[in-house]
Amino acid sequence: MTIRIEICAAWPDRCLRQSLELPEGASLMTVREHAGLSEPLRDAWGLAAAVSVYGVSKPLREPLMDGDRIELLRPLAADPKEARRQLARLKGLDAAAPRRRRDGGQGRSV
Repeated sequence: MTIRIEICAAWPDRCLRQSLELPEGASLMTVREHAGLSEPLRDAWGLAAAVSVYGVSKPLREPLMDGDRIELLRPLAADPKEARRQLARLKGLDAAAPRRRRDGGQGRSV
């Protein structure tokens, strides 16, 4: 019995996708070592910060299911918190300052 899976990597400079047929019970480790995995995807796997199945991180030895999509996740280009701080500085806002309330600070009573 075999299962069919898809491997994809969507990075700013390239988008890669490949389908593979594997024996039932195959894991992420099996996919990484599979002879049919394309060279560009093999390279992307080596550069990936994480690997997920439908966006959920899975142990490398957990068996895959028919129809699973393996996603190779790229490293973050910047720390999200630091990026927000820099954007606030550019806009002239103080990131540490308390935010204004939309209701003028009056608090609504229901």
